[in-house]
Amino acid sequence: MAGVADAVRGAGIAVFGPDAAAARVEGSKAFSKEIMAAAGIPTAASRVATSPAEAAESLEAFGSPYVVKDDALAAGKGVVVTGDFAAALAHAASCERVVIEEYLDGPEVSLFAVCDGKSALALLPAQDFKRARDGDAGPNTGGMGAYVPLPWVPAGLADEVLATVVQPALDELARRGTPYRGLLYAGLALTSKGVRVVEFNARFGDPEAQVVLDRLETPLAGLLHASAAGDLSSVPALGWRAGAAVTVVVAAAGYPEGPAKGDVITLKGLPGGALPAGTEGYLLHAGTAMSGGDLVTAGGRVLNAVGTGPDLAAARGAAYAVARSVEFRGAWYRGDVAARAAAGA
Repeated sequence: MAGVADAVRGAGIAVFGPDAAAARVEGSKAFSKEIMAAAGIPTAASRVATSPAEAAESLEAFGSPYVVKDDALAAGKGVVVTGDFAAALAHAASCERVVIEEYLDGPEVSLFAVCDGKSALALLPAQDFKRARDGDAGPNTGGMGAYVPLPWVPAGLADEVLATVVQPALDELARRGTPYRGLLYAGLALTSKGVRVVEFNARFGDPEAQVVLDRLETPLAGLLHASAAGDLSSVPALGWRAGAAVTVVVAAAGYPEGPAKGDVITLKGLPGGALPAGTEGYLLHAGTAMSGGDLVTAGGRVLNAVGTGPDLAAARGAAYAVARSVEFRGAWYRGDVAARAAAGA
């Protein structure tokens, strides 16, 4: 949104990422809806509100559960989904401009598409866990965990989304003179009426990227370069590692409302024999920093505990073994990431 890609391309250097004009698909929810409408992309009915009166009218029109989205960038935390009219109205009042939508039923799926301005390649569909607490309770966050593969999604989902969502969006943006090169993230709801787009992001999603890229066998650098150079047709069919990957976010005390920072992070029991047989696990840094030789917390979502294995149950066991090895004051994480899928539910 700041135009970094514009400046780099202006210097004659290929860059993976959309220009500022195309990145508005994430930077403005209203613009995103405009693109979807023009391209005939299936999504929730919505209204834009710029005053409490307009917000109240829209909330009453759509009814509960209420879905209120800050029109601007909000670090993944600008969306409120609630049955409380007053809470929905308060969130709308705290934003300059909001998009209010009808509620979409069905599970949510994230699909990443690498785009070159004309065409796209889909990565593995993933599911993340937006709510803070087990059982999808608590406030929305930037994501508390994710997993792949999704054994319960319809066969051919990625191809369907490429045809009905991604390609129409690319065509519409190109028609407007703003070709989209980079990663287009489609947040989807698999509703009783079919696939519906919840949102677009102009980047890899967190924490889904942690598991999707773990399974990608095709070298990532070549894929990103082909996108930046506008030549995805040169990329062979993507290769994927067998098995599953699960990531669990280890969060700071007070997240998402007011995360504590500066607490010393230590590890116990890993690496070593704590992981289940046949699995692997590792930590990815997110909200960390160095302070006087100590690793300390520096954000709400501190570390990602990633586990891999031959199936979801094994990968999940590894991810939680890694998460349990992390120690700092007030550390916490959801205990049900990928639980239903691993159990075949």
